[in-house]
Amino acid sequence: MSISAETYARVALEDPHGNWELVCGQLRRKPGMTARHNEIAWRFVAELTLQLDRKRFSVRMNAGHLWVSARYFYVPDVIVVPRELVLQQQEADPNGIESYRAALPLVIEIWSPSTGDYDVETKLPDYQQRGDAIVEPLALPGVRIALTALFE
Repeated sequence: MSISAETYARVALEDPHGNWELVCGQLRRKPGMTARHNEIAWRFVAELTLQLDRKRFSVRMNAGHLWVSARYFYVPDVIVVPRELVLQQQEADPNGIESYRAALPLVIEIWSPSTGDYDVETKLPDYQQRGDAIVEPLALPGVRIALTALFE
């Protein structure tokens, strides 16, 4: 049985540590990640936070739900959200789940053996359909993202 976006939002709020996603109208718990995976995501967050103008952008790690359709909501590893969208969200529904329908300037999924195929085959095409700027699966040590090019 398929659940509604409203039910999904209620479950995600009531169980914030569940990292719930909605896939084909079904609840899906985002799997736990390895220390290496989390370290890579955290380093992205740290670098992005240092390099971005905090008045214009917020950085999230495993937080912020991306609305693809009423049957699909994902929680990416790292996202960059324009502050205007964050403020709109807080004003429109201060007690609701943090979710974004608008395309975001950056969405990152860290490739890992347990989720890599799913991320590449399912989530990345959906992010592209939304119009999000994505970083392809990562195995690029020493690569520095040109943030000025991404956020001009």
